[in-house]
Amino acid sequence: MITALLANVAIAIAKLGAAAITGSSAMAAESLHSLADSVNEILLLVGARRSRRPADVRHPFGHARYRYVYAFLVSLTVFWVGGVLAVIEGVSHLAAREPLGDPRWAFAVLGLAALLEGWSLRTTIRAGRPAKGALTWWQLLRVTKAPEIIVVFLEDLGALAGIFIALSGVTLATLTGEGAWDAVAAIAIGLLLMAIGLLVNRETQSLLIGESAAPEVVEAIRQAIGSTDGVKAVVDLRTIHVGPDDLVVAAGIVVDPTTSATEIARAIVEAEARVRRVAPFRTVMYLEPRVRESDS
Repeated sequence: MITALLANVAIAIAKLGAAAITGSSAMAAESLHSLADSVNEILLLVGARRSRRPADVRHPFGHARYRYVYAFLVSLTVFWVGGVLAVIEGVSHLAAREPLGDPRWAFAVLGLAALLEGWSLRTTIRAGRPAKGALTWWQLLRVTKAPEIIVVFLEDLGALAGIFIALSGVTLATLTGEGAWDAVAAIAIGLLLMAIGLLVNRETQSLLIGESAAPEVVEAIRQAIGSTDGVKAVVDLRTIHVGPDDLVVAAGIVVDPTTSATEIARAIVEAEARVRRVAPFRTVMYLEPRVRESDS
């Protein structure tokens, strides 16, 4: 991620330089886009670092949710720094109707940026394939508990889309001599970033509130507990992610009323061991023995 951060900073500077030379609002919007991406990567790095703090008295489940908090901040950065400022830039140039300068600088920078962002998206797709499995990318974005997957994939996809929009705007402005096309492209880039920001915001809000484990994981946990000797049924099973790799499981286990306390304790230990074998997370479990009224 450090490499991607340095590349984004370099791209942002190059786009800003091209915007200054050409007077292109689309290039200015793209420089804001790359700046927002750079800030995003810094926020994700800070969140990842803070999430590794050990559990303490005030935070007995650890600090893994920092990854969700900083991903939420990323959504605000994309929306406001990238989106809103880009729209303002486009609207101001649309009103001014300023012609473009030498567009060759814009074409050169956009071409270089497209190569780098394409390489970044290819790397992201390769890294995400194990988590994706048979899911579509949209399904993965909806079910993943790792906010970095959401942010990085949408960031890379949005970067390529923004470059295409900027290239279209600069090309049309050059061919027609009408600078309004360039300004419209800047507004379109801003709207794109606002849409991405809202999508990241929605997904990270859900993670912050607390999402359950994926349905297949919940079912595997239910079967692992239910198949334990001494457990007659599993009731009120609940799970919640307190971090991408941290899961809390709570459930009631129905036991025979004649079972001794020692046997119940042994069944709970065995059930917890079985859950840890099927749930690929750092798991905290609370299993409460229960007796059905009909059994008493």
